[in-house]
Amino acid sequence: MLHQLKALLLALSLWSTIPASPAPISRDDPESTDPGRKGISTTRGSAVVVTANPLASTTALAALKNGGSAIDALVTAQAVLAVVEPQSSGLAGGGFLLHWDAKKRQLSVLDGREVAPERSRPDDLLDGAGDPIPWRQATSQANAIGIPGTVALLWEAHQNHGQMPWSQTLQPAIRLASAGFLPSPRLLRSIRLAQRFGVAHSPAFQALYLPGGQPPAADQPFRNPALARTLKLLAREGGPAFYQGPLAQQILDGINALQASEPNFRGWSSVDLSSYAVVRRPPLCSQQLQHRICTVPPPSSGGLALLQTLALLNQTANLASSSAGEPQIWRQLARTQAWADADRLYWVHDPIDGAVPTAALLDQTYIASRARAMQGTNGARPAPGLPPGIEDYPYGRPDRGIEQGTSQITIVDASGNIASYTSSVETIFGSRHLVGGMVMNNQLTDFAFKPSLGGKPVANRRLPGRRPMSSMAPTLVFRNGDPVLALGSPGGRSIPHLLSRVLLASLVWNEPPARAVGLPHLSCRGTTLVLENDPPLPWPFPLQQLTSETRPRRQSIGSGTALIQKIGAGWQGAADPRREGMALALP
Repeated sequence: MLHQLKALLLALSLWSTIPASPAPISRDDPESTDPGRKGISTTRGSAVVVTANPLASTTALAALKNGGSAIDALVTAQAVLAVVEPQSSGLAGGGFLLHWDAKKRQLSVLDGREVAPERSRPDDLLDGAGDPIPWRQATSQANAIGIPGTVALLWEAHQNHGQMPWSQTLQPAIRLASAGFLPSPRLLRSIRLAQRFGVAHSPAFQALYLPGGQPPAADQPFRNPALARTLKLLAREGGPAFYQGPLAQQILDGINALQASEPNFRGWSSVDLSSYAVVRRPPLCSQQLQHRICTVPPPSSGGLALLQTLALLNQTANLASSSAGEPQIWRQLARTQAWADADRLYWVHDPIDGAVPTAALLDQTYIASRARAMQGTNGARPAPGLPPGIEDYPYGRPDRGIEQGTSQITIVDASGNIASYTSSVETIFGSRHLVGGMVMNNQLTDFAFKPSLGGKPVANRRLPGRRPMSSMAPTLVFRNGDPVLALGSPGGRSIPHLLSRVLLASLVWNEPPARAVGLPHLSCRGTTLVLENDPPLPWPFPLQQLTSETRPRRQSIGSGTALIQKIGAGWQGAADPRREGMALALP
């Protein structure tokens, strides 16, 4: 109890020193960094939790201390994040879980991605002329809200790997939603960002988060009674209550009421909720950097892009003798990011419509051919390649995808079970619509708005019952068959860019966890090279040495990496200092 109290006091002291200043919402960089945060939260021990919020980390650690598994701690942390970090994730969003069962030595993937309702149509986000409606407008549309998968994922994971009673894992979130908590500067700043972005369509959001037109007071407990009631019902009746029964009907009523103001919205049916199912998928693994790196497969494109980036980099750079102080390595990393993006944004879709050729896209011969093509270009936007066994391009070529408010939880328990979980509601506060105190996602804007281009269907087109392409990429790294590193990050379309840099630092440059998460980021977005401005740790060389074909753009990059690494006999954890995350451990 004393350890938890110290952690909570530290959390409160951290919050009191972070100034709240507004920052623009970016389609490529979804959530800004936390200005004023200087220290990097690190820890070491036999069991480690790293989450995006001190209250989530504190309660997750308590679950482990009370005999819970990594999954018990995960359920606790995600429920708390739904209360204290609703701008990034919540019960009405979705996510991907990568779980290592130490006793069975088994790695599994749970896909809890949102699903398009059965009344969806490919043109739901087009205007009367057949053109895409503006992205900003689309995020607030009822047609952007997907059938949530978070609760189903947490329930299934807990049924298979939980040790504590389900109801017990939700108690910390219930207490925080009922009694209140002091809102963090990041939460208050996110509310102001959402206000500028547009909340006029959601009276419920305004009533809860903008009473009297202003964000809640920083020095007064913030309560969400409606969310407390939702959590109590789920604690009492279990995860299936989200999809069938009174709560499901409340969700349907709340969503379908939006038809009054959006006549083009066809609404949801009870079957949309009752038929939702988590999908178990085989992990996507590849031998890279003298390790076996495993991540999540399609419909996420982030894992494929991460593995392709590392493979292309290994083909085109002398990594064995490289260090963080060499600009040419960073420059080549940016180029490989762009080439990996070209493939994943073209080929990835919901596997329900046929297999995505991930094995062919990671084939060594194909990677070598892409590396040669990359070295022979002058910086023009790369085109997708034709992997082995495919003779022509079957799809139209879409614009880049978007993904916004996202959170990462990484946990290892004392038995060696590991959970790496990335969850999201998409834009900051999702659609800004609320039902039962829950922020409703806008994940269906991750589909291509135009279902066909150049007379060909787009792979990631919107269809009923489909899951949109994602960039989430929770990852585990193995050496000699044993897990040695677990990580993931928010960051929207840039997630594989962020994680490729972190893995380069950890596995090639042998940087400790704090430096691996704190070193600068760069992201190649189309033909523009974005360099992190004012990173937690300074650039290891003068930026003038990092030349590119186009003039680089400097800006903040809002990553939130949660990293746990096996070092010696124990585990070390680090939370990205760009957000308010915290790493905590048991001895």
